[in-house]
Amino acid sequence: MSDTILLVLSLLGGIALGLYGMKVMSQGLLQLSGSRVRATLRNLSQHRFPCFGVGAEVTVLVQSSAATTLMAVTSVNAGLMTLPQSVAMIMGANVGTTLTPWMVALLGYAFPAGFLAIPLIVFALPFTYSSRIKSKPWSSILMGASMMLYGFCTFVQMMPANDGVTYPEIAEALSLLASAGFWSVLLFLVIGIATTMLFQSSVATITLAMAACATGWVPFVMAAALVIGDNVGTTLIPLIAARKTNVQARRAAFAHLFFNLVGLVWALALIYPMSHWISGIVGGQATGLAFGVALCHTCFNLVTALLTIGFLSYFCVMLRKFFPVHNDDDEEFHLSFIEGGVQSAAELSVDQARKETVQFGLRCQRMLDLTDQFVHMPKTDANYNHLFSRIEKYEKITDRLELEIDRYLNNLDKSQLSPRALARVRSIFQMADELESLADACYKVARSVVRRHEVNVEFIDMQQQNINQMLALTHQSMDLMMQLLRKNDLTAADMNRAYNQEDQVNGLRNQFRDQNIGNVQSGSYTYQSGVLYMEIVSGCEKICDYIINVVEALATQNDIPARDGE
Repeated sequence: MSDTILLVLSLLGGIALGLYGMKVMSQGLLQLSGSRVRATLRNLSQHRFPCFGVGAEVTVLVQSSAATTLMAVTSVNAGLMTLPQSVAMIMGANVGTTLTPWMVALLGYAFPAGFLAIPLIVFALPFTYSSRIKSKPWSSILMGASMMLYGFCTFVQMMPANDGVTYPEIAEALSLLASAGFWSVLLFLVIGIATTMLFQSSVATITLAMAACATGWVPFVMAAALVIGDNVGTTLIPLIAARKTNVQARRAAFAHLFFNLVGLVWALALIYPMSHWISGIVGGQATGLAFGVALCHTCFNLVTALLTIGFLSYFCVMLRKFFPVHNDDDEEFHLSFIEGGVQSAAELSVDQARKETVQFGLRCQRMLDLTDQFVHMPKTDANYNHLFSRIEKYEKITDRLELEIDRYLNNLDKSQLSPRALARVRSIFQMADELESLADACYKVARSVVRRHEVNVEFIDMQQQNINQMLALTHQSMDLMMQLLRKNDLTAADMNRAYNQEDQVNGLRNQFRDQNIGNVQSGSYTYQSGVLYMEIVSGCEKICDYIINVVEALATQNDIPARDGE
């Protein structure tokens, strides 16, 4: 009994070490190829086949379909990718992940590479202790590859063959489970789903299916059922990640589930002829059966992609019907920020957070538009209270946005970030803080309008014209900020434009302030009217101060110094 327990723990330990090694290697690959991945996603095409190819390419680069799927979900959640783009990318990720089982079969069975694990550590040590930042990803790649090889090869070597003598109870139980025909197929399908959910990795289930089939514990058709269940089980991670996201992200996450359910239907219908066909190709030897499991996994994902990609537009229509927008406010006021649980890899998470600041800026821009409407709206207007309520709601949303972005960045694994990425994190922290302050300034302007109406103060034409002029300049500054936020690289010329805009706002504020003192003294309007008038003017100037702070924080990512005296 103790020997059996020790064997089970050793097998589980081998899988666990292999999975951890894959995670470490994936992080290193992502650090090394992060800029390429970001550039690929940034230039994503609107057509389905290029998006499909990007999903496959990114999955091969980072060796994780879960990471690619999470990228798609978070990008849709932040409005950075359309639903058809994300669905095509998820389909590509499912095909890209088929490379991993072939690697396991090749290095675990055809050419057992466990003997390379220790030498890889020797090669990794110089990179580990190197002071050069660029060497760190290679350390993660080599160390991760070493642990992956040692773990999976240990599992393969320690998996006992089914000789009917060593573990007769287990052999008899598995034989009984596999003897119920199609019901056994369904049972092993459920086991595959459960195993993938337990390990949170498709590779673990596929490795188990390979070992169980290659050593004779289960027939090939049952290993195929495990593979089918494995593909359905992989949908759990994005489904969990999308629970608190917006409607578009939930549609993208469920697209992953629907995609695999389509595969489930055709694969179950053809599981016996498909298993017979693959068995005839690979033969009955252990190595051949391991490659047969990998081929089964490839067939499932590739055929499912071919069956569904032509119906992508209809697929998206179906998703919209399943997950409708119930009312206008659902999309307008639903937060599109990145949830803390939707992180995939540190380098790409920084890029997602950087893009999220664009969405934050759009909220602030919309809030300024509402504030402008409110400044010009008479108290007798039927929408007066509703509009002020919307401005208050936006102010609360921006508070939550800042908190969520800060929480998201604080949860990043800083040890996996390059110095440039760390600088970007500090910049995003500052931008989120300044954008939240910008929204507060808009709300204060709206509060000044409310106080004006409470004391029944009317502005003369000159005051109203000056306020309009100040608001126009504020909108120009906001438009410039959004333009620069969307740019990947700022230049000194961009900063000069921003500073010139700020100088114009400051000069106009000073001019109006000096005029206001004279107008109050001459009796053109009351002191109370002058105070409320300057509150609105100064509030607009304060908004522009926060705008230039956002632009300066953005400039630090491009090593552009702030203007002297700022």
